[in-house]
Amino acid sequence: MNHPSTLRKSSYVVLSLAFSLTGAGTVMLGILLPILSGRWHLQDGTAGFLLFLQFAGSSLGAILTGKHRVRALRVGYGILIASAGALVLAAPPLVFAAFFFWGLGLGMAMTGTSLYVSDRAGDRRAPILERLNFAWSAGAMAAPLVFLHFLKMQNPRPLYWGFGTLFVFVAAWVVLREREEFPAASREGAGASEMRAGRMAIVSLVILAMCAVGVETSLSGWLTTYSHRADPRAATGGAVATACFLTGMLISRLVFSTRLLAMLGRSRLLSITLATTAASVTMLIAAHHGLAIDAAAALGGIGIGPVYPLLLSYLLEHTPSGWVFAVAGLGSAVFPWTTGVLSERLGSLRMGLMIPLLGAAVMIVLRVIAIESDQRRAGATWSEA
Repeated sequence: MNHPSTLRKSSYVVLSLAFSLTGAGTVMLGILLPILSGRWHLQDGTAGFLLFLQFAGSSLGAILTGKHRVRALRVGYGILIASAGALVLAAPPLVFAAFFFWGLGLGMAMTGTSLYVSDRAGDRRAPILERLNFAWSAGAMAAPLVFLHFLKMQNPRPLYWGFGTLFVFVAAWVVLREREEFPAASREGAGASEMRAGRMAIVSLVILAMCAVGVETSLSGWLTTYSHRADPRAATGGAVATACFLTGMLISRLVFSTRLLAMLGRSRLLSITLATTAASVTMLIAAHHGLAIDAAAALGGIGIGPVYPLLLSYLLEHTPSGWVFAVAGLGSAVFPWTTGVLSERLGSLRMGLMIPLLGAAVMIVLRVIAIESDQRRAGATWSEA
């Protein structure tokens, strides 16, 4: 008979690998966007709306997760299997619905996994969430390199089949091996804890999370297109910029899932990473050739990588529920869309990237407000461990 601790370790390994797969699934649309835009003659505003639908579906999936984590995983992976099959056959306008449901499945699967792992983590929530998001980043980072073959083929259908097949195996594991470990009653009192937290700090944290996810998805969604337009002679070179960005995220999340996080402290690390993010987006807008874009993208990934897991660790101390992921997901829906709309209106994707730059600036301001709000109240939401 398997020991419970062994089963839990096996569960964490499988769920982390599945989380890597959802990372690849999340960035898939952005990487394939040049192909899909060319095939279906999509303007930037319409392509941005496609990104909006995927991430709006992801936000809805976070809301629908509820208190039953394992049930959310089962439903989420089931939707992913069905929507992967739909993508194989879909063309406009049905492809818009297919990507919405793709996002819905991703939202339920990712939120359910994050909450399930967070429930188990206890006081070690911050480094555990950094490691889990490192797994996500590993999948997202590998995606542009794996997808290069499909970019050259100009045919993403085998890719959809591959995702669907892998999600079948994940769904089978969840159905056969995962069980709800914590009754709903164990989460009672979360609302009281949330009410005790300073309202200004909570509001600032939520908006910070929304901007962090928005900046991250806007950059990952548009970098391939942006780099490709800077050097259109390289048919697949645009994906390298996205790979650099995601590699930077991977490295930073790995580094700060170690003792270095405790040495620096969450608050100090957040200040450093927000400043780095703003600087990198400024560099990206100023860049005019491939190598400069790749370097700015890598720095951007290093900066933005730890931000969302850090904010999540603060928020889940007050409310272990899916609404946090849903509100944060609004940024992932709105930022890429408005980037595309601004790009189409001004005739320049470079100008469209002013949207993530604005988001980075807002995060720096909100960070200051959150600190001042915290210093005015006794319970230090931002205090160091």
